[in-house]
Amino acid sequence: MACKQAKGILSCGLLIATLFIAGCDRDKCQTTAVPEQYADIRKAAEMSIRSGAKEPDAVQFRGVRVWPQAIENTFAVCGQSNVFGANSVTYVLFVAVVTRDGLAQDPGRRSSVETVVGSTTSEATKAYIETLSRCFDGGGPKPLPHNSITPVPILPDNMGAPQRAVTVPVAPTSPPPPAGQPVVAPPTPGLVQGDVVMAQNGNIHSSPQGPVIGVEHVGTELHVFSEARGGWLQVGVGNTEPIGWVYESLVRRH
Repeated sequence: MACKQAKGILSCGLLIATLFIAGCDRDKCQTTAVPEQYADIRKAAEMSIRSGAKEPDAVQFRGVRVWPQAIENTFAVCGQSNVFGANSVTYVLFVAVVTRDGLAQDPGRRSSVETVVGSTTSEATKAYIETLSRCFDGGGPKPLPHNSITPVPILPDNMGAPQRAVTVPVAPTSPPPPAGQPVVAPPTPGLVQGDVVMAQNGNIHSSPQGPVIGVEHVGTELHVFSEARGGWLQVGVGNTEPIGWVYESLVRRH
C-alpha cells in the first residue's frame, strides 16, 4: 500500500528499505546500552519524538545509539521508534540531532533538538539519508574555518517577478582589486544591519532554510549583513564577508 502512495520509484524503494530495516526481530533489536554521559542526550531526543506523536506515552524505542558528530557538542541519536499508537507493532527509523550547550544557565535550554522520523514516505527518505550521513562517529557536517565560505547571494523578496538585468557603471579611475582578494558587495539598502551574539549553539545554513554548513557556539559575536523574509539573518564573523544564514531566534542583538 505504501508503494502505491509513493510518488517515485526511488522514494518507494527507500521506504521499503527503511521498513525492512525497522522490521527486524524484537530480540535482535534491543536498545543498545548508552554511556552515562549520553543519557541526557538520548532523553532529549526521545522527548522531542514523543512530543510530535499523537499518543506520546505509547511511543516505544529500540536499537537506540548516540553518535558524537564532527562538530563539537553535537550528537546524532539513531534508532527505531513506534509512533503509530499502542495498537501498532510497526517501527521506523529516526534520527535526532542534539546540540548541547553546556554553558546555559537555564537547564531547560541546555539542548536543542532536530528530529526526522520515517513515519511517512517523504520522512522515511529523509530518515534513511540522515542515517547514512550521521549515524557513525564523526558524522554530520564538518566544522568550517571562518572566512572560508563563499558569500551567499541575497534572495529577492519576490521570487516570481521577472528580474531585469542592471548594468552598474564603473568609474574609469577605480583600480581593479588585487588578484585573489574577494570582492565584497555593498550592503543592501533598507535592510537592518548591526551586531548580534549567539544566544545558544546554532546551525549556520548556506541560504535561508538551506543545508547546514556549520555551527556557531553560544557567545560568538556576529555581524549582520542583511535579512531575508521569515526571520533569517545573513551573518559573518567580523564585517568583512558573510559566512551563511542563521535564524534570528538563536541570536540576541546588542
